[in-house]
Amino acid sequence: MPFSISGNLNLIEDSSLRKFAKNFGIILSDKQFEKQQHQIIKTALKNNKSLSQILLSLTKSELISLVYILTQFGDVTLEETPEEYSNMEKIPFVIEWQKSKFMLPYEIIDYLSSEKIFKNQNYLFSLLPQLSLKEKKSWIRWIGVDFEKEFENDINHEILYHCRLLQKPFKGKSIILENEFFLTQVWSVGSNEIVDWFYKKLTPFYYSMHELSKNEQSPFIIHLLETIKAGKYILKEVEGKFKLVATIEGTTPQLRDTIFQYEIERNTLKHSLFSQKNPSEEIFSDKNTLLL
Repeated sequence: MPFSISGNLNLIEDSSLRKFAKNFGIILSDKQFEKQQHQIIKTALKNNKSLSQILLSLTKSELISLVYILTQFGDVTLEETPEEYSNMEKIPFVIEWQKSKFMLPYEIIDYLSSEKIFKNQNYLFSLLPQLSLKEKKSWIRWIGVDFEKEFENDINHEILYHCRLLQKPFKGKSIILENEFFLTQVWSVGSNEIVDWFYKKLTPFYYSMHELSKNEQSPFIIHLLETIKAGKYILKEVEGKFKLVATIEGTTPQLRDTIFQYEIERNTLKHSLFSQKNPSEEIFSDKNTLLL
């Protein structure tokens, strides 16, 4: 997964960091506090060109490459990227943090998540912040992660991290073909006591789905619950009614196999959201690890 530039300057090659800073007219230094770095980047993004201006400045190949890295949860390695999606060097939002390793820093993902274009197209990274804090806490507990941090962006990032792992085995596929459907089309009011808890606003949706998954027998519903847990479908409220909508990331095969040393180390940090290793990480247990 990507990481924040702020607090992690040591992970980024100097030339790439200078290029990013130049693109947005800022100065970043390891002498600055992490919060100061974060605020500098946030302010620069807010005061920079509009998203539409930046997108219009991209070539067709660059635009396609930006869309691709968004579908890959924000980071790719060049060797695992199809050639037609590999033109990322000149995209202002993308940083080559190590040679041939490209990412959209979390500061950029958070910035793009508020843009209407990504919400309307049902990108997971853009719809996730619209869920309530209770929903996101219920979701991350369903995934199996105990956490300490309370900042919503931290929880958003952790859910995205795990959804990428959980989506990998699906290869972008599902037996459910609909792009969206109302929740009541699967569970009508009064047909399921556990789902009714959500309808009656007694519990968050993801808590109800977690409870339902413990004893569900129907293969179809079990598959549906797995897609919801993995973020292939996400809850979306439209005019007071609740839908499950297919996310762009969830319909795209996740191609990155390499895992990085910082991703392994983050799982054991005292202040991380992890209290124990999550079973979903076993997905990559036989893959290559790039030590930095």
